[in-house]
Amino acid sequence: MTRTARITQLRHSIARRALTAAGIPADARILDVYRVRDAFIVATENPADRWASYYVETFRIPTPDDTNRDYEPGQAPKIWIPLAGWSSNSSTDIPGLMGEAIGYVNRELA
Repeated sequence: MTRTARITQLRHSIARRALTAAGIPADARILDVYRVRDAFIVATENPADRWASYYVETFRIPTPDDTNRDYEPGQAPKIWIPLAGWSSNSSTDIPGLMGEAIGYVNRELA
C-alpha cells in the first residue's frame, strides 16, 4: 500500500467516526475528506435520504473538554463537534459546497 493510499484510508476512518458521532447513517458513502487546520470537511452521498443526496459537513477535530470537573485536565473524553453543513441533490454541486465549507472554516475558525 502506498503512502497516499494509507493517508486516504486513515482520513476516511477518521471521517467515519465523525459522521457516526453526528448521527449520520453508516451506509452514507464518503466521497471526499479534506482537512483545514483543526477542522475536517467531509463530503458524503446518501441516496436513501429524502431531503438531499449529497452533503458536506464540517467538524472540529476533537480535544478533551477541560471544563468538565469530573475529569482531571486533559483526561476528559474527546468528542467530535459538528460545525456546519451544506446539502444538494446534485453531485455536480459537491466542489462548490466543498469550497463553501473551506471558506467557512477559514473565515470562522481563523
